[in-house]
Amino acid sequence: MAKILVADDEKSIRLVLKKYLTSKGHSVIEASNGEEALKAIREQKPDVAFIDIKMPKLDGLSLLKRVKEIPVVILTAYGTMEYTVKAMELGAVDYLTKPFSFEEIEEVLSKILAAPPTGQESESGGDIVGSSKKMQEVFKLVGRVAKSSITVLITGESGTGKEVIARAIHNFSDRKEKPFIAVNCAALPPNLLEAELFGYEKGAFTGATTSKKGLFEQANGGTLFLDEIGELPVELQAKLLRVLQEKEVRPIGGTKSRKVDVRVIAATNRDLEEEVKKGNFREDLYFRLNVVKIELPPLRERREDILPLAHHFIKKFSGEFKLEPKELSEDAVEFLLSYDFPGNVRELENMILRAMVLSSGKVISRSDLTPQEGRGPEKSIEEAVRSMLVKLLSVEQKEPNNLYSLIVKSAEKVVISEVLKFCNFNQVKAAKILGIHRNTLRKKIRELGIKV
Repeated sequence: MAKILVADDEKSIRLVLKKYLTSKGHSVIEASNGEEALKAIREQKPDVAFIDIKMPKLDGLSLLKRVKEIPVVILTAYGTMEYTVKAMELGAVDYLTKPFSFEEIEEVLSKILAAPPTGQESESGGDIVGSSKKMQEVFKLVGRVAKSSITVLITGESGTGKEVIARAIHNFSDRKEKPFIAVNCAALPPNLLEAELFGYEKGAFTGATTSKKGLFEQANGGTLFLDEIGELPVELQAKLLRVLQEKEVRPIGGTKSRKVDVRVIAATNRDLEEEVKKGNFREDLYFRLNVVKIELPPLRERREDILPLAHHFIKKFSGEFKLEPKELSEDAVEFLLSYDFPGNVRELENMILRAMVLSSGKVISRSDLTPQEGRGPEKSIEEAVRSMLVKLLSVEQKEPNNLYSLIVKSAEKVVISEVLKFCNFNQVKAAKILGIHRNTLRKKIRELGIKV
C-alpha cells in the first residue's frame, strides 16, 4: 500500500479523500496549504501527492515547479485548457476536475502505482472551455504533445473546434513566436492548392509573373494546419508525403528543393481508415499523419460543457459587440441541455450570438434560441439591427458620434465571417454569395481583422 499526500485548503475534500484512501489500505498525510504540502513532501516522502491547484501560501502550479521526486495529481475546480496544459507541462501525471469520483481516483492511483519509477520529467515540453472528462483528456494530450514537433491528427465532427485545438498546440509550443498558418484543403481546386502549399517559380505557368513562396515556406519555424485533410486530392498526397519525409519542398517549376522546418497538424471529419480502404487516401500518408491522434467529442457527448460554453459566449459577445450581459432563463437552460447540437460548438456559438442580439430583455429565453415560425431571414436581420440600435442608444450616456460606423462594421464582420465559414473559407464562393468582388472581400477581411 502507498503513503499518499492530500493537499487542499478545503477540509471536506481532505476528509473525504482520507476516508476513501484509508479504506483501501493506504496511509494519508494531510496539508491545508502549499507550504505544508512542500514540507510534508520533503520530510515524509510520500509515494503520491494529490494537490489542489488553488491553495494559500503556495499554489499547486508553484509547488509542481519545486517537486520532481514524486508523482503529482492536480485537483481543481477550474476546467480550462490553460490550467490543464500548464500542469502537464510542469510534470503532473494527471489532472482531475472537481467534483471527481472515487472511480477516477482509483483509476489514476492504480496507473501510478503500477508504473515503474522513471522520474517525473514532463513528457511535453485559452480560450477553450471544457471540464468534462472527455475534454480534460483532450487537454492532457495537448499538454503532452505541445512541446515536441510531432505530427498530430485531429479528428471530429464539423464544428467541434479542431482548428482551436490546433492553435492551442501551437501556442503552448516552443514555436509560438513563429507563424501559425491554416489552409482548408477542401476550399481550393487542386492546381491552386498545390501552388498555395508548395509555391511556384516565375514562369511556371500562365500568369506566374513572379515567384511565390508556398505555405510550407511561409510557416517555416512554425506550424502549418491542414484542415479537411481527407479532401486532399490524391495527386497531391504523394507530394505532401515527400515533404513530411524529407523536410523539404520543391516549388512548381523549380529545379531545387528547399529545406523547411514546419510542424504539421492535420484535421478531418472523415474516417481516414475507411478512406484508405476505399483507395481515396494513401495508407503511407495516413500513418505519417496519424502519429498522435486527438479525437474531439461532439457536444452532445459532453453535455456538462454546454452551459459553461454558453456563458462563455455570452461574456465574449458582450465585450465584442458592446451588448448588455444576459442571463439564461430556466426554459433556455432546459432547451440547451436537451438539444443535440448537430453543428456542435459552432452551432451553440452562433445560437448565443443570435439570442444576444434579438432578445429584448436581460434574460435569454427559449424562444430567443430557437427560430420562430413565420420569421424569414430578412425579418430576422431587420430585428437584429433594430435591437442592436436600441441597446446602443440606451447604454450610451451621451449621443454617440460614430453610430453608423459601429453598426456597419459589426454587421459586416458577422456577415462576412459566417459566410466564409459556410463556404469552408473558399473566398471565391463567399464573394459570389455576398455579391461582391473577390478583391473587395479580401480588403474587408484585412480591414475587419477576420481570421481565415
